[in-house]
Amino acid sequence: MKTFTTLLFSMSMLAAVSADAQYCMLPGRTSYSQIQPGIKVFKLNTINRTSVQVENPLSQPSIVVTTDTTSLQRGQTYTISMLHTRDSLNVGFATARNNIRVWIDYNNDKDFEDAGETVISADLQTAGWYTNTFTVPATAPLGTVRLRATAKMSADAGHTVPTSCDMPKDPIDYHGEMEDYHLKIMPATSVAELTNNMQVSLYPNPASSKVSVLIDSKDNQELYITLHDVTGKTLQTLLHETKQSNYRYNFDLAAHNLQTGVYYIRVASTEGQSYQKLVFTN
Repeated sequence: MKTFTTLLFSMSMLAAVSADAQYCMLPGRTSYSQIQPGIKVFKLNTINRTSVQVENPLSQPSIVVTTDTTSLQRGQTYTISMLHTRDSLNVGFATARNNIRVWIDYNNDKDFEDAGETVISADLQTAGWYTNTFTVPATAPLGTVRLRATAKMSADAGHTVPTSCDMPKDPIDYHGEMEDYHLKIMPATSVAELTNNMQVSLYPNPASSKVSVLIDSKDNQELYITLHDVTGKTLQTLLHETKQSNYRYNFDLAAHNLQTGVYYIRVASTEGQSYQKLVFTN
């Protein structure tokens, strides 16, 4: 009997651990309208997801777990862009701004509460496009983790600042939307090991002031152009826009207060990516 009781206790503890090892899903925090604030576009690296601003039925929690995944490298800086919306139902909230948060569960403990896991925090943002950057810690554990992003009504409409699980609960409910994404944290890779599968050239090179980045692409598409040091660390995002095919980007080295030396220009799009060595001279 003692063995059976012990077994039941062990099974109940295992079930409790299993239940605890889940991400919180905002139980009871439901939307009040399909046109309340939400996230319509989310972009990060290869993720480019478009949706309606409130995706779930009004009887379900205001959180969407997507299947979108991208790989990020330790020590690299990445750009997040979000298109977030205002409450277009209530006239009194026509100018109400949103609070933006992005969390990453780097240690994969099924919460976003640890130091360094709030990677973007911006309050009182007018509805529309919001863009910011974050850097993956060089010591981040490798493997698949979860990212959570939110756009939530601010104090303009009587709301509290967002937390990843809405704890303590907002007194007038979670009027906004959360979206979850999956990230694969990869080791840092030296530039010399990266594969080039886009046609990109630099002219002149070496350069003492200005250089043109010549991109041979097929169609109009979204381009990322970033500047890196010799270790592959991102120094600056130079361009993140949709551009025409066979595009030329003119880069003024002197205007960016760079020291003479060796750098790399990275160009990425849906076609692939290319790293080009750039020598900056006096």
